[in-house]
Amino acid sequence: MSNLHYHSIQNESTPNEFSSRTALVNSEQNTDSPGYQVESEKMMEKSHFTLRSIIVGLLFGTILCFSNMYFGLQTGWISMMSLQSSLVGFAVFKILQPYLETKFSIYENVLVQTTAVAAATMPLAGGFVGILPAFNMLDPEEIGDNHLLGINMYELSLWGFGLSLFGVFFAILLRKQVLVREKLRFPSGTATAQMIAVLHKRKDLEMKISKQISIQTGVKDPDNVSEIVGLDNNSTLDNIFNSPESLPHTSDESRIGNTNLNNHEHDDSDWQNKIILLVISFSISSLYAIISNFYPKLKKLPIFGSYLSETWLWNLNPSPSFAGQGIIMGLPTTIHMLLGALVGWGILSPLAKLKGWAPGKVDDWKTGSQGWILWISLAIMVVESFTSLALIIYDELLSAYERRITKYSRIPGGASDSASISSEESVVMESKHLVPNSVAWIGLVISTIICAIVMKVLFSLQVKMSIIAVVLACVLAVLSV
Repeated sequence: MSNLHYHSIQNESTPNEFSSRTALVNSEQNTDSPGYQVESEKMMEKSHFTLRSIIVGLLFGTILCFSNMYFGLQTGWISMMSLQSSLVGFAVFKILQPYLETKFSIYENVLVQTTAVAAATMPLAGGFVGILPAFNMLDPEEIGDNHLLGINMYELSLWGFGLSLFGVFFAILLRKQVLVREKLRFPSGTATAQMIAVLHKRKDLEMKISKQISIQTGVKDPDNVSEIVGLDNNSTLDNIFNSPESLPHTSDESRIGNTNLNNHEHDDSDWQNKIILLVISFSISSLYAIISNFYPKLKKLPIFGSYLSETWLWNLNPSPSFAGQGIIMGLPTTIHMLLGALVGWGILSPLAKLKGWAPGKVDDWKTGSQGWILWISLAIMVVESFTSLALIIYDELLSAYERRITKYSRIPGGASDSASISSEESVVMESKHLVPNSVAWIGLVISTIICAIVMKVLFSLQVKMSIIAVVLACVLAVLSV
């Protein structure tokens, strides 16, 4: 949902027509002035949709797509990488800056991360790491006369095209409800918007985003806002890129010149160190992948002994890529996964084997404990999902009841009423760059028809069944948001 926060940056300024970009860049004005930086940023950022941003976003998104496909098939987990996409996009164009005719704009940065995230999440959005593998695990008697997708490129492309459209249009319709009225924060999207503002040194946007978050969360201290959205503080990113704004300013021109020169030299050195670290990390991971391909035993190290390794499949896979994925997932998620592994494979698997509930080999999906504990995990997830759904419905009904009571008890034209209306109107009135709801509704209808036709061609599925599935998907999308 990070692309829903595009309005935080998109609506901030309207680019003006001008004819002398080169003269503006080469002018001898004080570029350290915040007012000049904001004004020049607004003038330089004329193009919102550029080919170079699409290319960089697609290249990085394709790499992330392969990564998510690889890890998704093994763990069922993918990462949006919105923060990383923004950072990589900015870094790429920072390196290429001497060769660019026009400055890399803040709008292009948003476009890069949006394109990269859209490509990166395709394995999950298209069902390539969940539905399609499940189809191919069915037995012939379970499949019957039904046609299932294999590895045919034409069918897979058609499948992905049919599933990837209606969600985009439906997300547009959710904006007013979830962002304007309910003012949901969307931590990843908010953090991405704030980081992009920091990278481009847009203090005005930083303050606006911080103000919005403080209103929504009730946090009055701006210094604590960055912690809420997932950034330690703004100076962290300033230090990453060694922004001159993090250095003290004085009235002594020579001191400013020396400071900027030293900072520029330190900036180049810092970037070289970062590139060296990336190359070293990439080399180590690549070397392990190549060696483990020729020596598969490296993927299953029997750290608990050969008996536990062969009997209960207790092995260690020292994969650097999984370590990196764990860093991205964060501590809470990985701890829960570790606890699940300990309970499932350390307690339930031996228990099912010893009690005779799963008498087959451990790695047998039908009679072994591996398939048995799968049903336990599915039951846990389904129960939690339904419980969460029930709580959400209860909260929504309670909120609707409270709003109804407040509506009749509030004095019309009161201060809180006026503030609420003005707050909503301020966001709506600034939405001239957003897609109209009429376009979203038309796109949703057309994409639903396309989805139904694709499912009819691939699986001979009735059109009405596809339409019902789309309606249910939209309802579940509201709940997931």
